[in-house]
Amino acid sequence: MLPSLIPALTIDEEQDTAVISSTPFQLTPIEDLTLQALLNRLGSMFVESLSKANKFTEDRYGSVPRVYIVCTEDILLSPSLQRYMIEQNEVKEVMEIPADHMTVFSKPKELSQCILELAQKHA
Repeated sequence: MLPSLIPALTIDEEQDTAVISSTPFQLTPIEDLTLQALLNRLGSMFVESLSKANKFTEDRYGSVPRVYIVCTEDILLSPSLQRYMIEQNEVKEVMEIPADHMTVFSKPKELSQCILELAQKHA
């Protein structure tokens, strides 16, 4: 998936920085995108065994409080689509981060802070 994005990268020679335009990862540092592209692996070796696993039940899956972190700069899953998904599910709490689709790379500190706060509230 990411190797096809590499041609979308341009270099600003005056500022010596890479600029990613019109991609879902516009806020993600180029170093992280490059590393992710190099480490990317296809699929799971456990697909067959997962397909035989017990399905989710209200008793088990429903017992876990669901939360959602909206990535407000995500152009792959727009904030309006994310909010629609929230409306279609029982979500206890919603937080927002000004991040792109790769939140773990574009806003790692903010994501960690949200996860810690949510874990403390809902654990």
